[in-house]
Amino acid sequence: MMELKAFIGLLLLAGLLGKSKTDLKCLWRRSPLESPIFKATMSRSRFQNIISYLRSDDKTTREERKRTDKFAAIREIWSYFQDNLQTFYTSGSNVTIDEQLLGFRGKCPFRQFMPKKPGKYGLKLWLCVDADSHYVFNASPYIGRQPNEQRQTLIGAKVVLELLKPLYGSSRNVTIDNFFTSVPLAKELQTKNLTLVGTLRKNKPQIPIEFQSNKNREVGSSLFGFQDDLTLV
Repeated sequence: MMELKAFIGLLLLAGLLGKSKTDLKCLWRRSPLESPIFKATMSRSRFQNIISYLRSDDKTTREERKRTDKFAAIREIWSYFQDNLQTFYTSGSNVTIDEQLLGFRGKCPFRQFMPKKPGKYGLKLWLCVDADSHYVFNASPYIGRQPNEQRQTLIGAKVVLELLKPLYGSSRNVTIDNFFTSVPLAKELQTKNLTLVGTLRKNKPQIPIEFQSNKNREVGSSLFGFQDDLTLV
């Protein structure tokens, strides 16, 4: 167990030093530019042995579980990870939700190609983050449509509601971008004692005609609209 904890510690340290994508040979080389703690903890061959045998689930039942869940290979350990994120931290009054692309070019059925991102290829994560400390309070992988699942709709709203479940009734505020924001979502969050700040896409049917693009409007001016507990600017 001590050796396994040391192994996990080295993985965390590599991430902390920004070397999570560095070739293993470089971490163990004798150079003043590399941290000596890696070769002082264990040999490189032992580290490679452990990582080659490490499994996050029961491989004998994996194929059966993958018929209903693309994320089956890591689902159990990911659930533990999610629970611990919320167990060891209480978020502040403001959180934000957005996507992040984790660079990855290996074989994976839900790998994404996002040309506007620096890495372009990778695994997409939905993250709920504390606005002050940047702590990830909740996270969910985007795995696309599950086997035998119907075409997904209202993905943005579903992601927000799922990530905010641990905060229902807590009077928190969430800030999101126009991929997620909608008037029905804002109303739904109000019923759960949460508030929303977000940008709206101009093609949303709930936006009044008066708020559409207008060349005659004075540059730098603001127009406010109010309905019940909602405000549009």
